[in-house]
Amino acid sequence: MASTASGTGVNPYTNRPYSRRFYEILETRKRLPVWEQKDEFFEMMRKNQTMVLVGETGSGKTTQIPSFMVDTGVTRGKRMVACTQPRRVAAMSVSKRVAEEMDVELGEEVGYTIRFEDMTGTKTILKYMTDGMLLREARCHAQTARPPGLVYYRYAAVILDEAHERTLSTDILFGAAEE
Repeated sequence: MASTASGTGVNPYTNRPYSRRFYEILETRKRLPVWEQKDEFFEMMRKNQTMVLVGETGSGKTTQIPSFMVDTGVTRGKRMVACTQPRRVAAMSVSKRVAEEMDVELGEEVGYTIRFEDMTGTKTILKYMTDGMLLREARCHAQTARPPGLVYYRYAAVILDEAHERTLSTDILFGAAEE
């Protein structure tokens, strides 16, 4: 798996050796409950187009599942993994943490988009964003002549995190996933 330290000790996203901090964080990540279910997650992902994941607060769902998705290689072909957050501050802080975990620069391979601020670039493969920003992208995309569906268009995978908080944007995005 790419972000879990390949045997070469070279980060595949930056082509630089992993930092000492990366290995320290990796040990912490390996103690998260989600980490223990990693192989089971990959197997479920191979078999299902849609999944609902439930886990305790602090189990690693928000930080680990999106990076696991990147690890599967779904971002080949310049597509991204999107992970929505209900609040701006969450999108910013979680993306910063995941960038540290993957040993990359925030705004490069891992970034975020919130209203009035886009901290992503041409190398971004994992993007955290508010559900409202993803809905805005979906609306803009729907007005073009491109093939339907956000996943087809720009994202290899879309994760609607904290969906139990039930915003209107999240409800609409669940419907858009059916395209």
